[in-house]
Amino acid sequence: MNALVLLVLAGVVAAEGFLYNDVDWSDLKVTWGANPFSHQYFQSVPRKESDAKAADWTAFHSGTECNGAFYNGYRFIKDNDPAVMLLFDKNGYIAGIQMGAQKDKVPAGTPSQYIQTLWNDDDDMYVITAYFVDPATICTTGRTEEEFDQYGTGTDLYIQNGTTPASLIKIPKSESGLAGTAWTKGGCFYTMGRHYWYNVSRDMDCDRFFPVFLMYNSGDLNGFGWDMNASLDSPRYERPPAAALGLFFDVEPACLPDLANRGLTTQHIYLDNTPQLNFC
Repeated sequence: MNALVLLVLAGVVAAEGFLYNDVDWSDLKVTWGANPFSHQYFQSVPRKESDAKAADWTAFHSGTECNGAFYNGYRFIKDNDPAVMLLFDKNGYIAGIQMGAQKDKVPAGTPSQYIQTLWNDDDDMYVITAYFVDPATICTTGRTEEEFDQYGTGTDLYIQNGTTPASLIKIPKSESGLAGTAWTKGGCFYTMGRHYWYNVSRDMDCDRFFPVFLMYNSGDLNGFGWDMNASLDSPRYERPPAAALGLFFDVEPACLPDLANRGLTTQHIYLDNTPQLNFC
């Protein structure tokens, strides 16, 4: 009976997915889970500073200043958990997101020298940062209410690749924009999308494994995620089983089992409000 119900639900979702073609960055959700209807997973986080404060998110470290030590935005955290840190612009609208990894939970040599520009040293943490708007505007003009209503979570996805917000990787919003780049097509996974990994090959050195992956559905970017070679502990982190890792790659790196054995933590981030409709 349960199997029948699941099949019916899958059919309904598939039918809706066929009709749902316009990607709308209308939400900000974190953490994948096996049950897409569970409140434990795919949790929406605040996209306005006022909502964050009302939900007991608090200013964190230099969150009282818009220009942080290495990032732009007012930073907020909940329950002192650095797995998700939100960045708001001068007008209180969502501008970016960060993931932190406590140094005492990370193995020696992680992050490796090849990817250290993605991870900034932040006291007792390593922090990786993404922006949803041009970071040059976050502390200067910010967004208006009309712009937030029009564009939602943001206008573009930028990954910080250096010690200042001026060092950026801008991610194509269209899957076709990845042609000719080092982004490598990966597996399709329901409730996630078509994965893309950076410069992945069969014989690659996993110390060079890029800590960011992208997710596209119907040809449009509507999610991304982080990965780190460490066993991190938070309900907002994900710990993918080693046996399932190959599903996310078209060309599986030979070093992937070793990477998994050393410990691997991921986190999926969704920019729309319907991850259950992600069928690639």
